[in-house]
Amino acid sequence: MKIRLSDEDRALLWLNITLGSSTARVRKMLEAFDGSAAEAFRAAAKNEIPQFKFLNDERREDMHNHATQRYIDRIEKRLEELDINVATINSDCYPVLLKNIYDPPFVLFYKGTLYAEHRLPIAIIGAREPSDYGRRMARQLAEDLARSGACIVSGLAYGLDRVAAEGALDAEGNDYPTIAVLGNGPNVVYPSVNRDVYDLIAKRGAIVSEFMPGIAPTPSHFPMRNRIISGLSRGVIVVEAREKSGTFITVDCALEQGRDVFAIPGRVSDELSMGTNNLIREGLAKITLSAEDVLEEYGIKPMAEERKAVTPAELSFEQELIHRLLMAGERTYDELAELTGFDAGMLNSTLTAMEFSGIIKQSVGRLFSL
Repeated sequence: MKIRLSDEDRALLWLNITLGSSTARVRKMLEAFDGSAAEAFRAAAKNEIPQFKFLNDERREDMHNHATQRYIDRIEKRLEELDINVATINSDCYPVLLKNIYDPPFVLFYKGTLYAEHRLPIAIIGAREPSDYGRRMARQLAEDLARSGACIVSGLAYGLDRVAAEGALDAEGNDYPTIAVLGNGPNVVYPSVNRDVYDLIAKRGAIVSEFMPGIAPTPSHFPMRNRIISGLSRGVIVVEAREKSGTFITVDCALEQGRDVFAIPGRVSDELSMGTNNLIREGLAKITLSAEDVLEEYGIKPMAEERKAVTPAELSFEQELIHRLLMAGERTYDELAELTGFDAGMLNSTLTAMEFSGIIKQSVGRLFSL
């Protein structure tokens, strides 16, 4: 991969690195030089950068020492060695939605492929330690949305971030199902257990970061990352969140950016549903029960799933009831017991007969689906 940047973009890359990936400092520096990074570069090379309140003597001296074409060449060479590409805010592939937020990153480092526009980018966010219910909902939403052409945006951290990415990657027929936004360098996998999903996203989507390769994750990086997650998306779905959760940093960013916010309701007694239920109650999020609810907001018809053709005449009363319940998605054994009211003997025999007939299938954890 050969990185090809214009002189202005090379200067913008230099400016972004020497100013420490601070969008505020880069913006102020560009304002001081009539929007030209190349002019700032030339001034630094001559040691003529004026004194600014946002720029101490040490950083100004560092800018001067690194204002050489050779330094930028070394950066580009290192990025190529790591198979990491770069897009500035001027690049054709820079996402349009992100470009239009208040403080877009001036430079994005990425692995994979980056596009200026997507059919329907939707972020899925939530708890780091979700319930089984949250995991099922996030995975099903991501897969159903991606199957209908959406691109799922996540942070690829612990919990629901990984689950959402996995669901998107399961969607067949979508060549670009997901983007992961990192709170560290694009070549740093955090947590390390996500390496397998990271590699799949890099092949089929994009790993994106505003931080230079090698930069480790720190607590201050994640609020910065969150504005990019919502900035890349047309809507943000909150699957599970406690009453006081870091998830709301992304929700606040989404609301400030004019993005749609959706929330999955849960039982009022569940701590992990307090945050989502409050969003719905306060009118800050639209109640969402399925991918169809989200797609409908954007006038997109869901991609029909292929289901085994079964006519009511072929089913007993008990089988038909279970079949109808599973049309809405997979359910656990306990959910089916509660919804049907069948005793254990009746439910077990009915499920067994339907499974042997190929009408339903059972997955790990006693999950049943058509």
